[in-house]
Amino acid sequence: MSLIETCAKLAAYLICVGLALEFSHRLYWHINKLVLSLEVSTVSRSLLSILSACIPLASAIGITAAFTQFVHNKSLVSLGLRYDGESLTRVAYGAFIALGCVTIVFLLGVLFGMVTVKRSKLSEDCVACLPLFVGGLIDFFTASVFEEIIFRGYVFYLLYMGGGAEVAIAVSSIIFALAHVIKHPSTPVLYMFNAFIFGLLAAFSRHYTGSLWLPIGLHFGWNVVSGPIFGLPYSGRTYDRGVVVSEISGPTWLTGGNYSFDAGILGTLALMIAGMGLVAITPLN
Repeated sequence: MSLIETCAKLAAYLICVGLALEFSHRLYWHINKLVLSLEVSTVSRSLLSILSACIPLASAIGITAAFTQFVHNKSLVSLGLRYDGESLTRVAYGAFIALGCVTIVFLLGVLFGMVTVKRSKLSEDCVACLPLFVGGLIDFFTASVFEEIIFRGYVFYLLYMGGGAEVAIAVSSIIFALAHVIKHPSTPVLYMFNAFIFGLLAAFSRHYTGSLWLPIGLHFGWNVVSGPIFGLPYSGRTYDRGVVVSEISGPTWLTGGNYSFDAGILGTLALMIAGMGLVAITPLN
């Protein structure tokens, strides 16, 4: 595949999936507001919140499957989603590594007075706030899945076919980092750097395991532990739909401030720990 052909297919895919996600996210937010205002049972609102949170995932899968089928005459499974006996184990490994590294830096933040843990709406009224919690949990989960399908799935596959493993790992990580800038123009520079490092870890995992299961587990674990579990700030906003709410203080360069833990050196430290965990479980030969 020539460089021009690779770039053309990559640009076409990113534009299509970007527009689809923009539209589907707006639809999800609109539907979710309606769901939370419905006078139905908590279980019904929770189920509807789950379904609405899956809209962006469905759109990303649809676009990616269409490109894979009609451009390459392959199935979506060929992007690294083939299920085997180790698939769930790799998801669990990735989630466990994310849980460990985020928990370590979170506890360091608490120990040195940079993180203050407070009660959330969920802890005050579990039944009434359950739909909010479940919706946020599924939103974080689906985001981790479709981002891996996009960046370590189709983008990685296209770059691998056009330039080999090194190109696929490096360029997919750059695109992953830049995508966060396009989504949030006020993104701190250190967040971009950390997003690039996370992209490298996920891309190496994709390459050396031959599948997306380990990166999906890592991404899912990182998102869920940071947001719904520890209630850390997310994209410049307080996350109050989790088990607890964490307020951040101290130097912004260290903690990421109110933007995200991932926008500070503590986020970089968590990624370093995650890298060591991945090296311990990922074959490098």
